[in-house]
This record gives sequence, structure tokens and C-alpha cells, in this order.
Amino acid sequence: MTASLIIRATGGIELPLVCSPSQVAPLLGRSDHAIRDDCVAGVIPTLPRTGGSGAHHRIATARLLDQIGVPYEIVSSEKVAS
Repeated sequence: MTASLIIRATGGIELPLVCSPSQVAPLLGRSDHAIRDDCVAGVIPTLPRTGGSGAHHRIATARLLDQIGVPYEIVSSEKVAS
């Protein structure tokens, strides 16, 4: 078994520490395309991406939740190794 940290937001929603636009879209009630547009415009802060890598936007989950005023806690999640 391994332990990792996750963010548990109001209502029991659990998210990783770093999310993609599609992972936070349901929380924000918007499409992942709209979230990506906000990332490009700087409305949603993202972590740096490797230039030219084609990597997706990486959103620091706690920072986003702080920005929109959603309470959360960071908890340990036990995972069973396969």
C-alpha cells in the first residue's frame, strides 16, 4: 500500500493536488474547453509547462479552490499497490 495526498473539498469531492482542466470542470460547472481558455488567459493560474511539449495545463488545485472560495482539506489517501 502507498499513501498519497489528495484534496477533499466541500461536499466530499476528492481531487489530486494537481488537476487537468477536465478534472476541475465539474467543480466549476463549466466545460473543459472553457477552463482551458481561462488558463490561457491567465484567469486560472497554472503550473509551468515544458515548452513545446504539448502537455496539458496543470492546475494547482488548492490555489484554485482558494481563489474561488471553496473550503477544503488536504488528506492522506491510502492506495493499494497492484
